[in-house]
Amino acid sequence: MKKPASKQNTCLKCGTCCIKDGPVLHLEDMELIKKKILIPENMVLLRRGEPAMDNILGRPVLLGNELIKIRGGKPGSWTCIFHDSKTNLCLIHENRPLQCRSLECWNTAEIINLYHQNTLSRKDLFAGVSALEEITLMHEEKCPVDSFVELLRMEISSPCRSDPQLREMISFDEYFRKVFKEKTGVSSKSLDYYFGRSLKKLIPLVTRYIS
Repeated sequence: MKKPASKQNTCLKCGTCCIKDGPVLHLEDMELIKKKILIPENMVLLRRGEPAMDNILGRPVLLGNELIKIRGGKPGSWTCIFHDSKTNLCLIHENRPLQCRSLECWNTAEIINLYHQNTLSRKDLFAGVSALEEITLMHEEKCPVDSFVELLRMEISSPCRSDPQLREMISFDEYFRKVFKEKTGVSSKSLDYYFGRSLKKLIPLVTRYIS
């Protein structure tokens, strides 16, 4: 028997989309950052080359370009930090990002078309912003995730091998973050916005992806 078509045509405020994942930010969302509705502690950078879930494909992929998204409210969870678990409502509903405004769970055509279009990156945010652009580029040059993934892949495939280049990259990443935090006074969470998650934190994610 053919399953009857869903008659839903409006949001039920069930919170499912917020619990499942936070949105990736687009160029249209820059105003939310300029107005400080979104601050560094609310966001996380996913860097080119790291594994991340592609919600359209329904599986993890290695990112071809960096993305900035709303962080999860708890470690190890992508449930949006702005999701109110008591009411199932959004704490910034009137100023929610483009993906949230575009998502209709009963009709996903718009969000699918939007998903990879005009996503926000550090180049859009930090271009010409004092030394910040130069600092993030320096870190990216010294600690590229795609190279890190390949080095880790080779080490996993040869359990007896310990690659000094891999250890050096992880050590530099930790040192760089420590110095930046000391010099600027930013919070530990903000480091995930400026430089993405630390290479040490990425090890289990990359290992699961490779395995």
